[in-house]
Amino acid sequence: MAPAVVPTFMDQLQKNLRAAGSAVDSRGFAAAVIGALRDGGAGGSRHLRALSEGSVTRPLQAVADAAHFLVILHGQLPSVLEIARLNADEPAAAWLRNAGAAFDQDRRWMAGLAAMTGGALDLHGISTAEQVVRDQRDAMLTLAKSNRIGCAIGAAVTLMLDWQAVRTRLPRAAQHLGYDRHERLADPWPVDGAFDALACHADDVRVRRAIEFGALQLASLHAQLFDLLEARHAQRLA
Repeated sequence: MAPAVVPTFMDQLQKNLRAAGSAVDSRGFAAAVIGALRDGGAGGSRHLRALSEGSVTRPLQAVADAAHFLVILHGQLPSVLEIARLNADEPAAAWLRNAGAAFDQDRRWMAGLAAMTGGALDLHGISTAEQVVRDQRDAMLTLAKSNRIGCAIGAAVTLMLDWQAVRTRLPRAAQHLGYDRHERLADPWPVDGAFDALACHADDVRVRRAIEFGALQLASLHAQLFDLLEARHAQRLA
């Protein structure tokens, strides 16, 4: 008898997002998408969790790595949120405006952390890894610029929910090292409007599929980034 196949993180998220598409109404769809992303997003990253708990070996290098590559992925303008807002209807556009302002403040926090820990950055293989993350950023912006109605809002909602996990766990990692006295994080973090932003776009099945696609692809890019960070960490310990 063949061994059971264990679903991967992305397999399970894709399954849950597809299940969301069968919701009876747009509000049910929005709730199901948000639930799928909360259960299967960046908060499930083993490496991010280990950083938060202070259980990684050589934690300073690990935090420096995380901050450096997160700045490459998200530290430049424009952001996914800004691009998505350009073609969004209300109330999504208003939420994206507020979300973008909060994200800008968090990016300043991340840039400060990267600057403070930069001296500990592991330079082995850095050029190749940086190019990988730049390519991920290009792919991320392509999602935000998509002509498929719903793709950009799916990506934007995923960014906000995934970032909620990052902004909760990485500051704890920085505090373990004493790097907690610089820019403040945005407060409160504006995720509540994500529900209405999704619901107002989700009456059409084609739009739902585009939302699912944008959400899945953005989640995949974040998963790839944390896999890269974990692989670099393992290589340092080899």
